Amino acid sequence: MIPHHAVDGSGEAVVAIGSLGATLEMWGPQVGPLSERFRLVRFDTRGHGGSTAVQAGQWSVEDLADDVAELMDFVGAPSAHLVGISLGGAIAMTAALRHPGRVRKLALMSTAPKLGTVESWRERAATARAEGCGALADGAMQRWFTPRFRESDPQVVADIRRRFAACDAEGYAACCEALSRWDLRGRLGGVEAETLVVYGTEDEVTTAADAEAIAAEIDRARIEPIEGARHLVPTERADEVNRLLLDFLGE
Repeated sequence: MIPHHAVDGSGEAVVAIGSLGATLEMWGPQVGPLSERFRLVRFDTRGHGGSTAVQAGQWSVEDLADDVAELMDFVGAPSAHLVGISLGGAIAMTAALRHPGRVRKLALMSTAPKLGTVESWRERAATARAEGCGALADGAMQRWFTPRFRESDPQVVADIRRRFAACDAEGYAACCEALSRWDLRGRLGGVEAETLVVYGTEDEVTTAADAEAIAAEIDRARIEPIEGARHLVPTERADEVNRLLLDFLGE
């Protein structure tokens, strides 16, 4: 499928893949800096934002990775750098394994070779279906941002929370179930792309151990911690993340 997307800038393509419950607007702080040097392609994952029309069902992370390849075809990008966070990181790693010749570099943020547990994802899917994504929104904001950021930038958090709460419940649940079946542990040695692994030091969802687990398997991987940040590092520490991405992708 071709997801709802936006393209800014020109040059080498960079495809930004968002977190579960987030829309392409989450990459707003990256648009200006990255589009000055690259062609930045942002999109809504199935069941999110403008991509809610896709029929929900038992899709897989592999299906979501193939959506990235189809989007690249649609925008005329034979190859691209992939930047993914959390679920987006899972999709990016999977795309690098399924479409190795098309992935130039990987920037992985706040992700892991295996995210969560089968039970936790099934429980979250059930909550979304029964009560809507609004029931999960406050907990997500607490996981995504430090108290300092929630206090200093309340409007940014409110906008992200609003989009999260508006997420299609069935689409969100289907992504949860896809993650419950996804596990790349022991398989990342097949990733050929040079890789940057970024994590927030205060993130309780994906930790330094998760970053190290990725880097231990990918030959050309390096780790960059973001001190004092939680899960949504491109938002909470946008300037620092932008510098890292520009340096890494432009090398």
